[in-house]
Amino acid sequence: MHEKVLILDGSVLWHGSKNLLANIGPTDLMMRYTDPASCDRVRRLMERTRMERPARGPWRPAEQTAPAPEVSAQRAEEPDKVYPGLIRNGRLYLKVPYAQKDEAKRLLRAQWDKEAEHWWVDAAKVTKEQAARWLP
Repeated sequence: MHEKVLILDGSVLWHGSKNLLANIGPTDLMMRYTDPASCDRVRRLMERTRMERPARGPWRPAEQTAPAPEVSAQRAEEPDKVYPGLIRNGRLYLKVPYAQKDEAKRLLRAQWDKEAEHWWVDAAKVTKEQAARWLP
């Protein structure tokens, strides 16, 4: 037996072993929760455990995608500085930990910018959703 998890709109969570399309098997079970906090906890758990081969970038509510105020202030003081999430000259800059560099190169064809000291990808070929794992 194995589990399935489905989160709809960040507020409805389906969890269990039942194949929702086949509806067969006497021991299959599926539970439905309508609690956004539960959805968020399960989503975070799934992101931590399945990041070795993500099917797509992790879901983030709109309020989590804006940079933190202290980061914005720092960027205003240093306008030429490169930071993760910046798109400049067709490059989308990333924050890739050293242990994940080979994975970023394999999955996104990321390249190291020695001068900027950041990893980057071609912004025309890689979306922010695809690179979300390595963006703030």
